[in-house]
Amino acid sequence: MNRTMQAGRTERRDFDEQCAVLEAAGRILSSTPYDRASLADVADGAGVDLELLEEHFCTMDDIAASVLDVQQERMTEVLSRVMESDAHSLDRLLALIHGVARLMADDPLVQAGMAMSDSLPEDLQDTGRGFYEEWQKVTETLIREGIADGSVTSGQDPADLAELLNEIFVGAQVLAGMKDRWSSLPDRILLAQPLILSFLVPSAAK
Repeated sequence: MNRTMQAGRTERRDFDEQCAVLEAAGRILSSTPYDRASLADVADGAGVDLELLEEHFCTMDDIAASVLDVQQERMTEVLSRVMESDAHSLDRLLALIHGVARLMADDPLVQAGMAMSDSLPEDLQDTGRGFYEEWQKVTETLIREGIADGSVTSGQDPADLAELLNEIFVGAQVLAGMKDRWSSLPDRILLAQPLILSFLVPSAAK
């Protein structure tokens, strides 16, 4: 076996090990408070030796940072798919909130990022807040584009509409997290859709 092939297999093995660790961390941190979880818990959940895990992650903060990175990557993928769509802006906005709700309901790593947000060190809390700042900007942009293409007919300020939309979403997210670990979030957002449409397209609600 030449060195290039051997290096490639080693890199692939390292990548697979890191993925297994992060998936295990997601499962554990989505249901266990961050300050009570340990590297040994994650190693056991991933089915790897603790020494092997420590080759990739020296502390729980390292694992938490990687979980937050993956969380933001997966949520940003939803944003990107929506923004690349040719649909009217209102349809893209609805696709965005339903897509993120489904991701939060189904993905343990995303759930882990949400669950541990309040117990992280301050520097990591700032990382976790980054997606919500981007979410606010994207929803406001879609509302402004919707006003331009006629799919949003409200005369209210787009920034205020985006804030109201996000308050509804985050409220549903918090309630779903308390009730059933976010599994009901897609249904809650579907239930809220007529309310959302009533202030984005008030003429259609009459």
